Amino acid sequence: MPQALPERSRIYGGRLTDSTIWDRFQLRPDDVFVVTPPKCGTTWTQAILLMLIHGSIGMDKVLDEVSLWLDCGFRDVDERAAMLAAQPHRRCIKSHTPFDGIPYDPSCTYFAVYRHPLDVHFSMRRFALSMNVDLMNDRFPDDVAEGFRMYLDDRSKDGGNDDMTLDSITYHYQSFRRWAHLPNVHLVHYADLQRDLRGQVQRLAGIIGCEHPESFIDAVVEGARFDTMKRNARETVREKGSVLDDPASFFASGTSNKWERHLTPDQVACYDRRVRELLPEQDLRWLEWGSAA
Repeated sequence: MPQALPERSRIYGGRLTDSTIWDRFQLRPDDVFVVTPPKCGTTWTQAILLMLIHGSIGMDKVLDEVSLWLDCGFRDVDERAAMLAAQPHRRCIKSHTPFDGIPYDPSCTYFAVYRHPLDVHFSMRRFALSMNVDLMNDRFPDDVAEGFRMYLDDRSKDGGNDDMTLDSITYHYQSFRRWAHLPNVHLVHYADLQRDLRGQVQRLAGIIGCEHPESFIDAVVEGARFDTMKRNARETVREKGSVLDDPASFFASGTSNKWERHLTPDQVACYDRRVRELLPEQDLRWLEWGSAA
């Protein structure tokens, strides 16, 4: 009996997403996908993969030109698809769409990156309110407690991430966790990148088949540190501009447990109850803490 494989079965559309572009986009056998909920370590993982693929340090400086968010709903998706189609090198493609909204090819490599759901909310709040354009400020009102209540209680309209709700993050995780037994589907956790950046760089290099000397791996690790990427972000924006008041704020602090100074014990208890309605305990432990679970 043939092994079951992921299938693209849903269309996601909203202010942040337009997954119809996948109908018009041709995959290549060696494509690498970074598919995550927002603020889970997407750019961090992209930067590491680009350095490994291109054998060049500091690829985060050109990340937005090379590793495009293909199904970005507030950009011209066909233009972005054409830019990716014109790339002669191995491609690294970004998406925030759950696995049931993007095509699967056994010859491609898929990285799904996750982070503690409480950290995701407060990192996204900081990021959204630092933008000089309003894409989702309605999800992050001045009243922090109300924004957190919305995060827990509201339901995603389509299962995607445009509403930045807790159920959208757990849905995204489950869409990939179901297929993590496949040899080309890999889960990555933000906390593991924090705990053992070198080990994770080596793991990613092995998965995509990029062999480099130890000295280059050392350089990738240094290039992927948050202080390095913050500095590069500020240098790059002087030349190109940014939708962020402070471009380095995209990388925030790279820390965890951001919620501790914002939430009361009762609010944390509400989160614990709600997230356990959405995930079994074993999956929840990994989604919160990665391999340390």
